[in-house]
Amino acid sequence: MSIKTSPEYKVAIIGNGWVGQAYSKMFPDALIYDEPKHYLSEKGVVQTEWAGVEAARTAVNKCDLALVCVPTDPIESHAGNHNELNMSIVEEVVDWIDTPLILCKSALQPGTVDKLVEKTGKNIAVSVEMVGEGKYFVPYWKYPDAEDPTKHSFLIVGGEKETARRCADFLWAKMSPDIDIHLTTAIEAEVTKLMENTWGAMKVTFANVMYDICEKVGANYTEVLQAWGSDGRTEKMHMRVLPHKRGWKSKCYDKDVPALASLDDSGVLTKLVEANKEHLNG
Repeated sequence: MSIKTSPEYKVAIIGNGWVGQAYSKMFPDALIYDEPKHYLSEKGVVQTEWAGVEAARTAVNKCDLALVCVPTDPIESHAGNHNELNMSIVEEVVDWIDTPLILCKSALQPGTVDKLVEKTGKNIAVSVEMVGEGKYFVPYWKYPDAEDPTKHSFLIVGGEKETARRCADFLWAKMSPDIDIHLTTAIEAEVTKLMENTWGAMKVTFANVMYDICEKVGANYTEVLQAWGSDGRTEKMHMRVLPHKRGWKSKCYDKDVPALASLDDSGVLTKLVEANKEHLNG
């Protein structure tokens, strides 16, 4: 694996959405490429004249690390339900990327990285992404910063051990020296990402159920929440419920929770998705 160890290494960011833009803060000198938008920039300077796909891909492949930050929207089943995540864009991008290291920041269907490594023989890892689009203030000293990954206190990278370590080094170099680093298998990291979003969704649904119970018995949900939240074993993040804003409607939850539910034979997570629909429609 030919990786520069000097500060001269180059990073490419594939996809200029919320995650891609967040990582441009970590790597301000990165080459940023968004193929559908014909967008290419380097060191913050946007290319005004489109040189074409081939030239852009060639520029990406001169880098040392490619961060894949592309959409993984859900696949719609014949029954009209959204279940597994669509890996087609990730697969297409990984197919043409030829950098020494590839790190997926997109949420993946469990098993994706192992399949891609087997198919391509490339050095691919996946990192659990913690930036988000909640559109509310998140105290970054308590929870992962929603917009700036350089402030995160931990890092999770999954893949073949050496590949995961090399990828983690790129990110760690831009973060605090004292962060916690978890090097896992790829599938463990993939499940962790879906689990993280499903946990938040479960808390929202639990809060909405409790809100309905409070309404039924004549209790003030806000007062109950504050009293309940005083117990050190609980915490109030995701527990806000307002009469005009019920349930969860989230770009990440809406796709990642059903994706994990598709792997749950107990049906519990499917019931979670169904309960949320009732709260949204209530």
